[in-house]
Amino acid sequence: LKELDEEVKKTKLLFQRRIGEDGKTYTKEEFLIKFHDQQKWQDSKKPEDDDRPKWTIKDFCGPRLGAVVADSFTPQNAKGDTDWQIAFMRTLGRKGSVEMVKGLLQSQDVVTSLANEIFECAKEISAAAAATGEQLNDKFAAEGAYAMSFGTRADYFNGLEVRIGAPNPKVLDTMIKEHCGCADSTAEWTTGNYGIETTARTEWLLVAGEIIDELRDWRAELLAQDPQASGQPDEVPDQDWKAWQVVGSKLAKQDKDRPRDWPKETKNGTHGRTDSRSRGFLKELAAINNRLRALGEKTLLIEEALGLRLYTGPLFEKYNAVNRGGSLSGIKIAFMEERFHQLCGEKGKENRFTTTIYVLTSGLVKASKLSKAVIVFRGMSGGI
Repeated sequence: LKELDEEVKKTKLLFQRRIGEDGKTYTKEEFLIKFHDQQKWQDSKKPEDDDRPKWTIKDFCGPRLGAVVADSFTPQNAKGDTDWQIAFMRTLGRKGSVEMVKGLLQSQDVVTSLANEIFECAKEISAAAAATGEQLNDKFAAEGAYAMSFGTRADYFNGLEVRIGAPNPKVLDTMIKEHCGCADSTAEWTTGNYGIETTARTEWLLVAGEIIDELRDWRAELLAQDPQASGQPDEVPDQDWKAWQVVGSKLAKQDKDRPRDWPKETKNGTHGRTDSRSRGFLKELAAINNRLRALGEKTLLIEEALGLRLYTGPLFEKYNAVNRGGSLSGIKIAFMEERFHQLCGEKGKENRFTTTIYVLTSGLVKASKLSKAVIVFRGMSGGI
């Protein structure tokens, strides 16, 4: 340890910095190469601390070491089972002890695992070209990241059309085509969040099929209560109910092709769609519309409800890919553009889901009238 301490002192000298005659900041090696004067180095001022985050062992190694420790005392039969892990921690907190935890860690030889991970961290730092703590922090913050770009005020007010084109006024027919009649419609892809292998056409048929089921079941429920009734809910105005029936009839033309089962989750499957998706959502739509109507606001169309429901499933990846990498104008980030083509069709055959995205936007704007304005934060994984 004494030899290591001496070596640390020598290495630390490499991180000293001084301000040169040109006002720039240099390490000692850089300074001597530039000015060839040891005395000037001694006489030069040290730079003041800036506001950039400082590199620390805790920040760099902490998450990795924490993961090693947590993994070591997680029972093997609880891996991937959230309920089991919560039950284990609660039981440990109620019935366990510090000595029991020490025993768990010792049985897994955690010290060896931590030593291996610490040494890997140290090797990464020793191989880094960055010369100062600030440079190290910048390097590891940016490594593997992509640079985001800011739009202008004009980009905001220009709206969607310059980005993804104009929508088709035949809304439902076009939405059907965008999901069932384009080059990417039957192309399988696997979602990143739940590992669902599916297609745009499959998702459309399943979600549209539930619209059909809800319309039929709601009407049947009312008629069962009163066989002499019209089958129209009191909470849905005549104009809306007629429009919903037209949509239901159009969707029913494809219903014979609806898959029997929903594509399965291959990860994070503790709340899978088959068991957890909402029921009675058209009744909820009617309630939302009545609240909007009471405020004098525009109500949601059933097509907008359909689009929003699609967005809560795997298709959000395709819609987001259009907005992030499929723009017809403006700055494009290369890997996002590549991802757009992977998901939405090769160049010349791209599907931008233009009308669907307009429908989504319209539905979100309308529904937002019932939301409270709050500050929100949006992370961009891998972006700076």
